[in-house]
Amino acid sequence: MLGWIAKLRVLEERKLLFAAALALGVACVALFVATRPHQHRITITAGDLRGHRSEIANILVELAEPHGLQLELAPTLGSADAIAHVADRSIDIALVQGGLPAPETVREVAPLSLEPLHLLVRGEIWDLEDLSGMRIQLAPPGGGTRLLALDVLGLAGLSRPSGNVFTEVSHTYAELESIEDAELPDAIFHVSSLPSPNARAWIRLRGYRLLPLPIADAMRLRNVAVMPGVIPAFAYGAAPPTPSEAVPTIATRMLVVAHRDVDPAAIRVLLDVLDSEVFATEARMPRAERRALWDDAELPIHEGTRAWLHREDSVFTAEQMEGIESLRSFLVSLVVAAYLLFRWYRARKIHGLDGFLAEVSALDRKVLDVERSAQLDLHRLLELRAQLGEVKGRALDAFAKGNIHSEELLSSFLTHVSDVRSHLNSMILSERERLQKKARTREPQAEESVMSELWRDAIDEEHQDRVPQATRSTSPRGEPANSSKKDDDEDELE
Repeated sequence: MLGWIAKLRVLEERKLLFAAALALGVACVALFVATRPHQHRITITAGDLRGHRSEIANILVELAEPHGLQLELAPTLGSADAIAHVADRSIDIALVQGGLPAPETVREVAPLSLEPLHLLVRGEIWDLEDLSGMRIQLAPPGGGTRLLALDVLGLAGLSRPSGNVFTEVSHTYAELESIEDAELPDAIFHVSSLPSPNARAWIRLRGYRLLPLPIADAMRLRNVAVMPGVIPAFAYGAAPPTPSEAVPTIATRMLVVAHRDVDPAAIRVLLDVLDSEVFATEARMPRAERRALWDDAELPIHEGTRAWLHREDSVFTAEQMEGIESLRSFLVSLVVAAYLLFRWYRARKIHGLDGFLAEVSALDRKVLDVERSAQLDLHRLLELRAQLGEVKGRALDAFAKGNIHSEELLSSFLTHVSDVRSHLNSMILSERERLQKKARTREPQAEESVMSELWRDAIDEEHQDRVPQATRSTSPRGEPANSSKKDDDEDELE
């Protein structure tokens, strides 16, 4: 019974040790996950790769990577095409022209800057009425400028493109660079933040000039996304001055839009990059001017943007709270692991007698094996009794040194030792009686001397088996050197 108790306690210790190791492992994994920088990989487009928005997107790609945000730039035909790709989630994020219709799956992330409408003309065109009958570039295929250009033409009474009103052409930026001067359109509508590299090339190399459009207030009555804009004097050159004076025009906002299912955490990282001084400097977009554009959202706000806008509403930001929660989970796991390790150590300290109990139980089983044999092996019984005494001595030494604190368990151990020892002694006495009977059969008149001789022979054989050959010696009188040990054994049995 005590052997089973010892086994159960050993099993309990192993369970505690395993549970502590498991808790410690979970704590380490939680800490690793909490402190590991999150990586986000999303696709982004800015329309035609030759446009100014693509230059801004390339800056954003470079600055976002150190923050764990990998942006993969993909080309599209223009803002309208980009919004369509975002709507079906073939692209995650886009830099687009504001004021364009968008499906309900598209969300606004942030406004970046105002994009003035450039109306570039050449030849004898001095106002909007002169555009009648001209070849006009409204927008590249898939671009968003076309709708804004048609609104402007409609205000001038040129709302229906046809052969007798105006002729619409739609060249890509690359085509406009390569075609001959004679094939160029008479007017080009172009929406871009300042300064536009395409507008600069058309003005300096192709002879275009900027036509003023002082119609912002009238346009805003028709399209609330439109606001007043201006192209400053000398924006495209100082010698000659281009333009020589500020050119009034209309403008829309450049927007960052995203699919509603894009990870809000990735959106927050993106907004941190957009709000940085480094981005403001490299993209030439002052932060103060961009913050003034947040007032009126054109599309529903993305969830990540809402979280970013309210990041300073509390003492702790969402990222800090997430870090605190991760740290709390780690500390809880660590405390549990420490408690389980303490329980395991304390169990080992208190129940250190279990090993001794297991040794005594093993000796008890060996005694039973000897008892089941056809004839008792006196040598084996004496050896088992010596081993039992040695285990008892070691257990008492451990108790005296303070390695065992359970007096109740020690009492059970000593009882178990006493039971096994009593069993052994009874078997040894039984073997002595057998030897006495054997002596009587040999010579009844000398029973005592014969029995003593037989007993001593048995004891001597057992002792000779246990003592190494190098230590065996005889006394000067020819008697075995271990005779005192045999006498002690006999006295104990008697």
